[in-house]
Amino acid sequence: MLRAAALRVHLEGVSTHSFRRTALNQMSSANIPLRHIQEISGHNDLGTLQRYLEVSPEQRRKALSVIGF
Repeated sequence: MLRAAALRVHLEGVSTHSFRRTALNQMSSANIPLRHIQEISGHNDLGTLQRYLEVSPEQRRKALSVIGF
């Protein structure tokens, strides 16, 4: 159903997986601890979860500012 709706409005790359990835990244951007995101997403391995998460330049800058860089 989702794929058909996306095709009707000429969107490419839309899938339930893309919604899942977006939700995980939104939680990460909201500073939800990775362990909590891991549990919510059902990933058994933190390394698997980390492959889904993007790190924005702003997130990187904030992380470095904590240690004085």
